[in-house]
Amino acid sequence: MRCFPRPDTRPDPIKGRFDAQGRRAPEVPRKSGAHVRPRGHRLKPSPDVIIAHTQPGLEGVAIREALARFPGVREVGRRSIADRNGMALLGVDRPQALTRMRCAEDLFALAAYACPLAATEEGLEQARKVARNAPFVETALARRVALTPGSRAGRRLGFRVLVRTTGRQEYRRVDLQKALERGIAERGDRRWRLEEQGEVQWWATLLDDELILAIRLTDDRMRQREYKVAHFPGSLRPSVAAAMALLSQPTDDDVVLDPLCGAGTILIERAHLGRYRMLLGGDSDPRALAAARDNVGPRYKPIELREWDAAALPLGDGAVTRIITNLPWGRKSGSHADNVRLYPRLLREFRRVLAPGGLMVLITSETRLMRELLEENRIVPSSILTVTVLGTPASIYVCRFA
Repeated sequence: MRCFPRPDTRPDPIKGRFDAQGRRAPEVPRKSGAHVRPRGHRLKPSPDVIIAHTQPGLEGVAIREALARFPGVREVGRRSIADRNGMALLGVDRPQALTRMRCAEDLFALAAYACPLAATEEGLEQARKVARNAPFVETALARRVALTPGSRAGRRLGFRVLVRTTGRQEYRRVDLQKALERGIAERGDRRWRLEEQGEVQWWATLLDDELILAIRLTDDRMRQREYKVAHFPGSLRPSVAAAMALLSQPTDDDVVLDPLCGAGTILIERAHLGRYRMLLGGDSDPRALAAARDNVGPRYKPIELREWDAAALPLGDGAVTRIITNLPWGRKSGSHADNVRLYPRLLREFRRVLAPGGLMVLITSETRLMRELLEENRIVPSSILTVTVLGTPASIYVCRFA
């Protein structure tokens, strides 16, 4: 049984590491603090630009989700800051719908944009003027009031500025922050007061010579999940679990297996993406299963949770159509030596229980080990996403079996 890329002529926002013939594409190491921006691609600023923050590397998946789920949304651009976050830039008239995105963790409204911004001291004066004359602030504040309960857009507003920078500039990040603060305080639309815990958050992202100035629309409630009443060490972030579920190309007839289900996050996120025939989950740790049962509660039926050994599943050959799972990373529990012994057993078992035409989505930080095993087993992933989860580099492997 061999894994082949799924024929698809549509443009795919997710760039894999293998070509259609299975040849390995050259890997470009991503340095800490580096960013990804299409060369020569500048934004066309407008008041309808919403920026969805994701975990680094998942901005393309978030764009795919938004285009598929919310009519009238269009892609404006994408950016990724290694070790920090991905940025999916979307054009939308009514951003309220975007609060239902599963792959995004925060929403921002574009307030101003400048490119190029000088890397010399002159850039600080440019930034001050950009903040002082930011053209889309009124729209951003109105959207913030609509999206975040308890927020306001009165004549007097406390604010603070958060700044992220990449590239080399002659000035420090704190100097850019102070320049932006001065510019906002000079605005004539309101009485802006700089406060340590200011209610309006201005986020400035300087990517080499590109300055994106935005106002935060949502709060921590967007990245949190109401179902997450029980936690377990090593549990996957819900937005990452949702991205993996989306990458499984959900269908109404799916029998979805998470053989290492932990607290059940992947299965629950898959349930939120649409219909399915069955959800199956299991773990060897009774404590993880107890957390999963608490999180699932009486919802997401039909679903079965069992205690088992993921390398010896009590399932028939070809019993499932999708496998979506978070493999052991050998960090918070286990070790690399354990994974060297475990991974080959898991892959053999996954191939056995996965039906012909089925699809497997796996995430791990053990990228070298996975590369060796994929080559050894002649498995050609249809895509490999390089991501960062809570500061740890990892990869998501998407494989379809014929």
